[in-house]
Amino acid sequence: MNLLKITLLLLLLNTSVFAQQYKSHKVEKGENVYRIAKRYNTTPEAIYKINPTSKSGIKEGEILAIPVIDNQEYETYTVKAKETAYSIARRYNISIDKLYLLNPEAVKGINDGQVLRLGKLGEVSASVENPVKEVDKVTTVEDMVNGVQPIKFKSHRVKRKETLFSIAQLYNISVEDIKKYNKQFYSESIKKKDKLKIPVYSENREQIQLLTGTSKDRLSVTTKYTIKPKDTKFSIARRHGITIKELESLNPKLDESLPIGLEITVPTAIFVPYDENIVEPGFQLYTIPPKETMFNLVRQLNIPTDSLLKMNPYIKDGLKAGMVIIIPQRGVSDSLAIDYAEGKAIDLESKLFNFKPKKLAVMLPFNLDYLDLDNREKTEEYLESRKAQGTKVALDFYKGILMAIDSAKTKGLTVDVTVYDTQKNNNSEYVKSLISKKDFRKTDVVLGPLYQANVETVAAALKSENIPVISPISNKESKLYGNFFQTIPSDELLQDKLIDFIKEDTSNKNIVIIVQSGTRFEKVKEKLTSRFPEAKVAKIEKGNYLYEPNLAKVLDKNKPNWVILESNDVAMISNVVPLLNAKASSHKITLLTTDKSKAYDDDSVKNQHLSRLKLHYPSVDKEYDNYDKEHTDPFVTKYQKKYGMIPNKYAVRGFDITYDLLMRLGTADNLFHAASVEGTTEYVESKFNYAKKSMGGYYNKAAYLIKFDDELKLKVID
Repeated sequence: MNLLKITLLLLLLNTSVFAQQYKSHKVEKGENVYRIAKRYNTTPEAIYKINPTSKSGIKEGEILAIPVIDNQEYETYTVKAKETAYSIARRYNISIDKLYLLNPEAVKGINDGQVLRLGKLGEVSASVENPVKEVDKVTTVEDMVNGVQPIKFKSHRVKRKETLFSIAQLYNISVEDIKKYNKQFYSESIKKKDKLKIPVYSENREQIQLLTGTSKDRLSVTTKYTIKPKDTKFSIARRHGITIKELESLNPKLDESLPIGLEITVPTAIFVPYDENIVEPGFQLYTIPPKETMFNLVRQLNIPTDSLLKMNPYIKDGLKAGMVIIIPQRGVSDSLAIDYAEGKAIDLESKLFNFKPKKLAVMLPFNLDYLDLDNREKTEEYLESRKAQGTKVALDFYKGILMAIDSAKTKGLTVDVTVYDTQKNNNSEYVKSLISKKDFRKTDVVLGPLYQANVETVAAALKSENIPVISPISNKESKLYGNFFQTIPSDELLQDKLIDFIKEDTSNKNIVIIVQSGTRFEKVKEKLTSRFPEAKVAKIEKGNYLYEPNLAKVLDKNKPNWVILESNDVAMISNVVPLLNAKASSHKITLLTTDKSKAYDDDSVKNQHLSRLKLHYPSVDKEYDNYDKEHTDPFVTKYQKKYGMIPNKYAVRGFDITYDLLMRLGTADNLFHAASVEGTTEYVESKFNYAKKSMGGYYNKAAYLIKFDDELKLKVID
């Protein structure tokens, strides 16, 4: 119910977008949701979401609302018997690369009845000179790997209560065999009266286990193999995706010398063809030690997961002690203990291996109980009021989460999301009761709540289950809970970021410190003067006012002046900045601050002055409020097409945090394991590099250093 209310709220906030992004489609004879989705470059799930009744089937003449992007509509083509991707591409005068780009699943082969996108409507047409040529037989990549292919196909009409598994059992094939030739069922569930294409194999077809099967499954289906020259236990085990110990268990009396011509028992499944089982120069065999994980292995070898899987396809379902794999050759001095240097950028997308469904719990203050969604006028009035500020922040953040989940799906990750409404801030008792009523034991990570007190309440409640809890927008640290993840760098860390930058080169520079009066700024003043003992401190008069003579005393005409200004007072900043700007005509001045507060955004503080002074400051994000062509990110483009507006900082934050979490979960056994990797991930506006406190949880130590350039633009310099 909460999810439905949130969806309605999103639609209310984007009414104009809703009208622009949906198109009516009248169902034609023979069409199904899968074919319609292909035509409009969307997914069956997106159509089901807007047309819930279509899950039980659609009828000719029925009107569906179809989500579209830029009113795109594609020319589609239904594959006929014996056609190939190459022959279709040739017939319609498009490149095979373009055909694969529009239909990524076609890379693995195409089948009779499959629907392909050819190009935008009106842009493609069949060529008379290049008619479709028939080929002898239908072949897919899987068939070529396994060395088998169907000799014909049968048609099966789905009956009531039938499942893919029961149908596969009926025809003595696997579920994957059915999906392979009915690709819509990779994303759709079968329904009564669906027509399936059933592959029929020759009677002497060997029973071959799928690549996704476990080694236990593979050992249950065996055949005989004759030892060939250069065969070793290593090469035979690798070829069949088993360990040497498992090979020996299949052949307890195996002669250690492996005489040529000896017949042994091996699994039927073949992962590496015989002629590819020779270790080439530059590579070596490696025996998996006990307790080795994929996460550790790709990290230690410093190679992408997909590269390791290509070399060793049988490890897709997990590593086992004693398993033999092939890896890039290492020198004598090399070791499997490579670590990422601090600050080094790491690309988690290339290291994905954990494709188990991720369970994500989202806790945000939607305040749904305060809304009357049946009364649209009152709801819109509420959303425009100041009272709805928390609700709007939650909705924007949630939109970023949804975009991140969609992006993760394109990388092969499945995400199961549960959304909880925390209602308002500082309501710990309500949050406690919410958690007590739900089972979080199988949850991979909890994202939220937004407010620090609520986040700590959740972390405390889930500490015993060791479930990571993410604080998305607060920079306050938790010193109590080891499952607490702070994503915003602390003020102290930002201060150190700027101080370290200044200390990189203080030679021949005149360091000037200007600090606002008051107890709040005494600590940062002490920190600056201790780190820069030779710095000059400007005298501040009553009311935090800096007089020009006091400024002139601390400036040096013969050296570059690096002026550190610490204040959150608009009056003081609007006094100091113009004075510095005036002095910039006779002095070399660079302005720096450890905290660019909202006071700098006041109209009395001119950006032209900040630009001339080349203001430097640390930041938790890149602060690209205006996404011009130079800074446009694919996320921003997709968001704008979906919602009709530029994403605000909360939407971007929601995307960055969520996408990083999902990528980390895809490259490790859990988030704690993933956070131990030293290195920095970076997305649209944020970057992440987690470290563990000796007493307490995890904190993000990755921050940016930004400056105003000469063209009044913000530039990331670190």
